[in-house]
Amino acid sequence: VLYGPMIHLTMNIFGADEPMAHWILDDWEDNATLSSSMGLNVHGWVDDQYWFSRGGMVFQANLQNPVLAYLRRHEIPAAIRNLYNDFVACHYPGANVFTEEYHQWIHWSGPFYKVSDEAQFVHRLRSLLVLEKGDTLWLLEGTPRSWLEPGKQISLTNAPTHFGPVSVQEKSAASMVTANVTLPSRNTFGAAYLVLRYPGGKPIKTVEIDGKPWQEFDPATQRIHLPLQKEMMQISVHF
Repeated sequence: VLYGPMIHLTMNIFGADEPMAHWILDDWEDNATLSSSMGLNVHGWVDDQYWFSRGGMVFQANLQNPVLAYLRRHEIPAAIRNLYNDFVACHYPGANVFTEEYHQWIHWSGPFYKVSDEAQFVHRLRSLLVLEKGDTLWLLEGTPRSWLEPGKQISLTNAPTHFGPVSVQEKSAASMVTANVTLPSRNTFGAAYLVLRYPGGKPIKTVEIDGKPWQEFDPATQRIHLPLQKEMMQISVHF
């Protein structure tokens, strides 16, 4: 549908890091959605300065959108770009619904009240916050950095996952983030990561879990490898 190869990435038929995934995404970004004779691109040939901002978008952006593929590849800026472009292109603010199609930026064309497309957007937003990759659970990996500006909060309560409900309450302050995390306990999983994409890409300096120093983190990627405990853990992170 629209661009058949993309469904192979969404369904994980081809792994996110396989060569085939690279080829599909390169064709999607550089050909199909920018200058293709297939007619998928809604804005005609794209000038160089709009290559990143407009690439990867088709007229039914909730039906075909590689947000999940980019998240699986840890290509977070590309995932966020596609989700935001989707929202701007397809959202009817007056009625607070998503259109099925658009054929010009910020001009919707309908039909609207497309429940299946709205569900796709909600699912992709959920994937930015909570995502299963095999037997690993990723928390907050896809959040825009602006969501972690000082004074802001992110709260998830009993968010459903394959492994069971997960809860995260995150609060940001100047060069610091605190989070309460309760991991799932229904099904066994191998690992869990909390990713705190602090503004400016500041590297993590120190991590404490339940008041004790914790060393299993990557300063540059801002990833924290969490202990697999059933009780709620209190996490303090300095940047």
